[in-house]
Amino acid sequence: MAALADVAAAVCVIGRIIPITGAAILIAAVPFGIVAVRRRLRAAVLALVTGWTVAFLFGGYSAANLAASAALFGGFIGIALRRRWSPGTVVLAAIGVIAVPAAAVSLALVSIFADYREFMFTQVRNGWRGIARLLTNGNAEQVSHFGSDVIGWILDNWVITIPVFSGVGVAVAALMVYFVDHGIVAAIASRLAPPVEVADTEPSDTPDTCDTPDPAIAPVPVQLRDVGFTYPGAVIPVFSGVDLTVVPGEVLAISGPNGAGKSTLAPIIAGAAPTTGDVRRPGGLGYGRTDGTAVVGQRPETGVLGMRVADELEWGTDGLDDDVIEALLHMVGLDGMAGAETASLSGGQLQRLAIAGALVRRPALLVSDESTAMLDTTGRREIMALYRRLAREYRVAVVHVTHDPDDLAAVDRVYTLRGHPARQTESGYAGVPVQYQIPQQYGTPTYRWGGRVVARGLGFAHDAGTPWEKPVFEDFSMSVQPGETVLVTGPNGVGKSTLARLLVGAERPTAGMVQIDDEPTRNARDAALLGHQFARLSLIRGRVREEVRDAAGVDDAGADRALVALGLNPQVYGDARVNELSVGQQRRVALAGLMASRPRVLVLDEPLAGLDEASRSAMVAALASLKADGITIIVVTHDIDPFAPIADRVVALPRPENGVAAIRTRSRASLVNVVGRVLPYDSPAKRLWAGTKVSVLLIMALMFAINPSWWTVLVGVIVALAWTALGRVRRRAIPRLPWWFVLAAVIGGLITSFGGGEPYVSVVGVRFGLGGASSWATLLMITLTSLYMSLLLCWTTPMVEIPSLLQQVASVARRIRLGSRRVDLRAATVSVSVALRMAPAMIANLRILAQTISQRRSGRGESRWARIDSWFHVLGVACSLAVSDAADTAATMVTRGGGMGRVARTGRRPGAADAVVVAVVLAAAVAACVLG
Repeated sequence: MAALADVAAAVCVIGRIIPITGAAILIAAVPFGIVAVRRRLRAAVLALVTGWTVAFLFGGYSAANLAASAALFGGFIGIALRRRWSPGTVVLAAIGVIAVPAAAVSLALVSIFADYREFMFTQVRNGWRGIARLLTNGNAEQVSHFGSDVIGWILDNWVITIPVFSGVGVAVAALMVYFVDHGIVAAIASRLAPPVEVADTEPSDTPDTCDTPDPAIAPVPVQLRDVGFTYPGAVIPVFSGVDLTVVPGEVLAISGPNGAGKSTLAPIIAGAAPTTGDVRRPGGLGYGRTDGTAVVGQRPETGVLGMRVADELEWGTDGLDDDVIEALLHMVGLDGMAGAETASLSGGQLQRLAIAGALVRRPALLVSDESTAMLDTTGRREIMALYRRLAREYRVAVVHVTHDPDDLAAVDRVYTLRGHPARQTESGYAGVPVQYQIPQQYGTPTYRWGGRVVARGLGFAHDAGTPWEKPVFEDFSMSVQPGETVLVTGPNGVGKSTLARLLVGAERPTAGMVQIDDEPTRNARDAALLGHQFARLSLIRGRVREEVRDAAGVDDAGADRALVALGLNPQVYGDARVNELSVGQQRRVALAGLMASRPRVLVLDEPLAGLDEASRSAMVAALASLKADGITIIVVTHDIDPFAPIADRVVALPRPENGVAAIRTRSRASLVNVVGRVLPYDSPAKRLWAGTKVSVLLIMALMFAINPSWWTVLVGVIVALAWTALGRVRRRAIPRLPWWFVLAAVIGGLITSFGGGEPYVSVVGVRFGLGGASSWATLLMITLTSLYMSLLLCWTTPMVEIPSLLQQVASVARRIRLGSRRVDLRAATVSVSVALRMAPAMIANLRILAQTISQRRSGRGESRWARIDSWFHVLGVACSLAVSDAADTAATMVTRGGGMGRVARTGRRPGAADAVVVAVVLAAAVAACVLG
């Protein structure tokens, strides 16, 4: 639910900074609807709290209110879908459940904040008067008078009109969400895995089958006898007849081809129930307990729960000493990184941290699912040496799922999983095996379609020209001839993946240029295409054949030919769901779509990651056929040897000895790129307690609501300027206003001043009311000041402090017995903490999905409806990934012991400076309200 709330909050923040408010509610309602259709009401309420909090932290009140509206409507539609309500029932229920309470709350608020009510009514009156004058001048005087009478009656009788408009508005909105989102929510929810329930208390230690009637914690030795597993709804088992024994003091590797079920067998060894067979162990599993079971998952993004490295190690515990934390970090090669934010870690560092988190409880059984996949050669060797040390010195039973030959050479024993025989058909078409033989000689291609790639003086920095600028490389040049196959390699962190995006035009360089055949590079089917490192983000359709067709713009026959070239039998996999494929199979499907597109230039980022030997051979053979056709291929990879038969040369991207110089640019940050960012340097504002800054924002909002006037605007501006100074906010951080905001401000100001308000002035014979202009300017300044202070909260408040703040609030709430069965503040703290932890990865996923959609455009004649259809599929993928991440995260929480333990180390507490700041701001706000 935290992951889906993240998706909705991201949409609402975007809706806050670009003019898509109505669409934002419709889109953001989908993730909330999925929560409601799959989970209990309590989960839907928790999703609302989580989405509101995340949207508020990143986008302020407006974004939070959008999230709340989306949660109400989405949750309502989810319940309607689950209970199979008709449209009429939806309308009646929406009026009773949403409209009546909303009307009551609205009436109470406009009654309490009478000055704000009159202020907004004045805006409406002035605006309509301006429009009425335009209508009168346009010979529509009757319409003008009628509209004036209607607007006047509505405002004078607000006690009646607010409930009526609430009911009508909610009914219309509910119907819109129902008809637009109903089918989308149902379709997405039907494709997702069953929901994972995480207990609020410690899970039972009862093992699969125990040798003692009242078992203590003893997960090993574990014996699997004739074990098999079949997914719900499937006919053919993933595997069957597995006989295996895991003993202490041994490193056991689980190997086998892609799709054989290695990542399904690993959880069974760790305690999940098989569908057939018998699993026996001497005692309980002991998740999160000393001498119990620990698991390191396949994706480090979902195996790390804390927002700081030390928070991750303490997550769910009663606290750890600093020397214990440092010893664990030294063990996995992360010395001195206890204070680092987990969002700043590389994939390899996250994987090391996930291993350290698993070792906190000193497990007797450690199950590792591809935990070395994100590491370079040196890192893999270090982790394998750690596993051997755990087995030898501490008698830990280590089970390691891997493809890597070096890993297999370093273990004590290898168990090869073949999978069920009926599923071993992927290497042939219609029963005829595909021969993966790389041609010895390519000869002359039948046509020369490949493009010539030239990069000159490339320089790139993320967020160039802003305080968040992060230079990657500078003054890099390379050229690739048509039909040439070039490997790009280099150590981690030198910018190989960034270079891949620059070469296809998915990213713009901050210096230099990239050309294909003497024209600027383009990311499209008829120019350059990019294969992403995480293959799932390259797949946006539900089924395999449909995905290849959409990616390449080909028919079924063309899609089937591409699948065969990658060793996937179309009769078996053509109608298979993409979500049901293994990681290696997903990677081959993604490449099939790229191959069938026949681009002039194909750039692949780590295409062999997660593939077994047969799949690697199929991949290289497919690239060989593209090479034979003359297509230019650039491969970013750590693995040079598998590509030796087809590579023409290798380009090494070196690490600069003296670092990369800052990029000089006059560009300003855009509003989209500064939302949710923390300034990368210290400041007095940053050292204040997070609760103090939230309190300042609340005080300012209350001040504007009580008395919207130039006095309160003046105080708001002074507070914002003081906050800017204390935060040491540099000019480069302040974004330029979007054009639509400036245009709307000018048009709104002209209309309201045209509508009147004393005193009046005449300009070129046209009378303007300065009172109306002043009122409009007041509203505009309140809006800008509120938005800017929301940005200041993000810029000067590290998000890693929020879980600690929520933990403190929950602790106080427990002491005064605040909360309810529906809203457990401890559960809310965990949910928000996990949502904040997952937010950076979610944003990165959305960006890659957007680029996937962008590169599928044909470049000519594509309809707008086709793009809209693609974006709805992207929403489905985003929700699917969110649910998948949530399931993995829930599994991580379970293996950490479940429950609602500590989510962060004890953070900063309010001090004297915090008290002074709150007192001064409160006094200024009171004075402004009195004077206004």
